[in-house]
Amino acid sequence: MTSQSGSAGSLDIGGVFEATTEIYKKVFGTVWIVALILLIPSAIIAALLGNEGILGLIGSLVQLVAGAWLLGSVIRIVQDVEEDGRVDWSVGEILGSVTGRLISIILLEIVLAILVGIGLLLLIVPGVILALMWSVSMPSLVVEDKGVFDSLSRSSELTKDNRTRILGIVLIVVLIYIAIIAIGVALTAAVPVLGVIAMIIVGVLAYPYVSIISTVLYYRLVELKEGVAVAEAVVEEPLDPPAPAV
Repeated sequence: MTSQSGSAGSLDIGGVFEATTEIYKKVFGTVWIVALILLIPSAIIAALLGNEGILGLIGSLVQLVAGAWLLGSVIRIVQDVEEDGRVDWSVGEILGSVTGRLISIILLEIVLAILVGIGLLLLIVPGVILALMWSVSMPSLVVEDKGVFDSLSRSSELTKDNRTRILGIVLIVVLIYIAIIAIGVALTAAVPVLGVIAMIIVGVLAYPYVSIISTVLYYRLVELKEGVAVAEAVVEEPLDPPAPAV
């Protein structure tokens, strides 16, 4: 593999949104099927267990695992599409491919929450810098099968020289969200039922898009930094050649 180490240029912000939109069209249904399979049972279990004592803690843990499983599954779905342009894996295969990474995903979520949270407490700016630096750490962990801290290092390497552009992507998404919320609030104030319905519809449409954009960003950064597709960048141990015939 020939590494170009970022010499290929700057991240194309419009290209990230364009690629995300194309993948969104292909994976919308799959993402929601997986989300419903994971989130509905976990919500029911948490509701039955209540919010108090050890049972409440168990319910929270169930939801934590379900959320991590969904996060890893969405990354796998995007990975599947990035490989050949379509969703080939069944829902069972997608869910099964994440089970071995669940603990690592949860640990990475905890590490990110702690370190970025500390950074945000230190005048906000350090936390924003850390969040940008590690913005593709989760896809790095799942796609490249890296450990928690190796994923942070990999994300730092991939985002280097493009963090301002990544911030631009985040700001665009946030501004869109603010506009949507403002419209929803206005509709709710005018016609409450219409406003609630509109917010539900927007939530259903927006969730898959927002959930896949970080993985699309990861793939674009790998291609930009290393000049190769991720499948080529993830180097596997070569198999031993077969023994010569006697």
